[in-house]
Amino acid sequence: MAHERKRRKETRLTPLGRFMLSLIFIVLTAIIGALIGYSVIGQGDPIDVFKLDTWIQLYEVVVNSLF
Repeated sequence: MAHERKRRKETRLTPLGRFMLSLIFIVLTAIIGALIGYSVIGQGDPIDVFKLDTWIQLYEVVVNSLF
């Protein structure tokens, strides 16, 4: 008889697992992008990205520029 190889069972993510993994990557990418954008391009302190005042000011600038 020929030597048969044992096949490993492939593990696949469930649709919920793929969704959660995608959501984690999107959040991480957004955080890294905000840090790079604010500190490198905007020449601000990277820690300021996590302050609420920064986001309130950004919101006011965007809303005032639209109306």
